[in-house]
Amino acid sequence: MPTKLLRRRCQFAQAGATACEADPAGPSAFAGHRSVRLPQRPSAGAAPEPDATGKRYARTTPARPVDAEKRQKVTAHRRRVMSRYLPYWCYYLHQGMLTALMLQGVVGYFRHQGLDLASLSLLSLTFLPWIAKFLWAPWCERHSLTLRSNHYLGSLVLLQLGMALTLLGISFLAPERSLYPIMAGLMLLALLSASHDIYADGITITTCDAASRPFANTAQVGGSYLGIVFGSFVFLFLAERWGWRIGFIGMSMVSLLLLLPTGLLPASNSIEEPAVKPRLDRSSFTALWPALCLTAIYYLAMRGLMGIQTVLLMDNGLGLAELGMASTLYSTVASAIGVLLGGWMARRFGAWRCLLPAMLLHALIALAAALGARVYDLAAWLTLFSLVNIAAAIGFVTLYNLLMGVVRPHQPASDYALLQSVDAAIAMLASIAALQSAHYLGYPPLLAVLASIAFICLWPARHLCRRLERSTPASPSSTPAHEVLHAHL
Repeated sequence: MPTKLLRRRCQFAQAGATACEADPAGPSAFAGHRSVRLPQRPSAGAAPEPDATGKRYARTTPARPVDAEKRQKVTAHRRRVMSRYLPYWCYYLHQGMLTALMLQGVVGYFRHQGLDLASLSLLSLTFLPWIAKFLWAPWCERHSLTLRSNHYLGSLVLLQLGMALTLLGISFLAPERSLYPIMAGLMLLALLSASHDIYADGITITTCDAASRPFANTAQVGGSYLGIVFGSFVFLFLAERWGWRIGFIGMSMVSLLLLLPTGLLPASNSIEEPAVKPRLDRSSFTALWPALCLTAIYYLAMRGLMGIQTVLLMDNGLGLAELGMASTLYSTVASAIGVLLGGWMARRFGAWRCLLPAMLLHALIALAAALGARVYDLAAWLTLFSLVNIAAAIGFVTLYNLLMGVVRPHQPASDYALLQSVDAAIAMLASIAALQSAHYLGYPPLLAVLASIAFICLWPARHLCRRLERSTPASPSSTPAHEVLHAHL
């Protein structure tokens, strides 16, 4: 037995020596145990060696971090979104700038120069083209000039160039002795601006679908509010510092600069000529009467509150300097909050679902104003009118989104101009009626009437919304807004 064990040990020793000679890694520490080669790190530039399973060893250099790639994708996406909607912001900012220039900037300049209120009231006539623009909107749409595969872009560019030249021409008129020529120039500017708005709305309608429209409506309302800063405060700053001429030359330069991003606009959804030419006739009113009625009653209470906010704040002890600061907050901060909230609500819930809640919010604010008419101090009124401007901006985004969806395909710009003309007429009449009622009745009765009107209008608005929702065809795109946005970019 010991002999057999000794013989087998010798055999194992010989086998181990043979294996060690064949293995370049060297002999094992234990006799009879074959050494194993460990995988070596590949040298720079050399391909990794395969293991027993045939897979290659990965390089030790770490791959690009996933977070960095995501950040780059998000940054690129944001840039595409900015370039996609920047043109809308620019031409609607241009609209708000010119409106504020005529109704606030020029009025403030002449009042500072001592012009009487009776003469200043004539400047309100510049608002008339905005009310009457539906009369020539079909003609504008029939004769629109196509540029870069966009139905209305050529006409918009020509009109904006004309407005820049008009601003430049007004700058050479002496305000001390050229009041009526200046008023004629401002009336021409208002006419061009109202026509420019027809084409701007046509571009927005024909380049956006139901899912991407809330982004454009946010630009529409937000750009208009942002334009107030340029047309009022920037103009008055330039005019006070360097004079009337530099103020208008500055506005002319801004007008030209705002024209540059229009080259980023996409093509219209359809480039074929419509079989039916745009026109204003009885069918325009019969087809759109639910939308026209909804537009007329949607803002009655808010229009009245916005019409008296300046005089009510001044009657409660607000000075001119503080009034300017408050107006800045209303037109920028509070309205910007409302624009962002309105755009988010329209994208998240849809314009149809947000319309009646927005009207209910208007009614509740009017009720709060009526209940506190005799007890609120200046701070309370400032807070309330901040809420008024937030709610009004939410309503603007919601209503404009809805109205752009009910226009007829063969004349979208003309139909939308008709709806906006009704809105402008109601705004002017509500402002005049509110001021007259406040003069003869006082603020508490007026605010009680406005609150009552706001709640009464909820009932017909509910029925009009149902009728419009039934008659409006469903949008072909029911995908989430961010997916449709990716398709547009």
